[in-house]
Amino acid sequence: MSSAPDSSALEIDLWPKTKFETDVVTPVSILRRQAALLGEKTQQLVTADVSTLVEHSSVTHRFRLVVPVLDNYKYELFSVTHKVDQLYPLHGYAGNRFAPDIPDQSAFLRWLKEILSSESTLKKIDSLMAQAKS
Repeated sequence: MSSAPDSSALEIDLWPKTKFETDVVTPVSILRRQAALLGEKTQQLVTADVSTLVEHSSVTHRFRLVVPVLDNYKYELFSVTHKVDQLYPLHGYAGNRFAPDIPDQSAFLRWLKEILSSESTLKKIDSLMAQAKS
């Protein structure tokens, strides 16, 4: 007893009834917001950009300081990496500092605040601003 293909199978929706919507704030959204805030704080003398690279199963977001008047000079301040199919844990890289497991958003915000407010970061921004003004 063989059954013929049933064309009504093309009309069946097998997906769950839930909507595919989310209000999750992604790491890259947080980074883009911080990049925008830097430009506001420096009157656009030093800005920042966030670029994203997807390789195999990893996503890397690079946070770079940019000086528009210095031929768009760019300095990579830090980067974070996570798997394509999950936002956390993140792995953070800032200079010679490596944060292997940033488990969630609150830990990411703490790590990010530490990097952005570090003496090293502030000195870099001050130096770049001075050069941008000269």
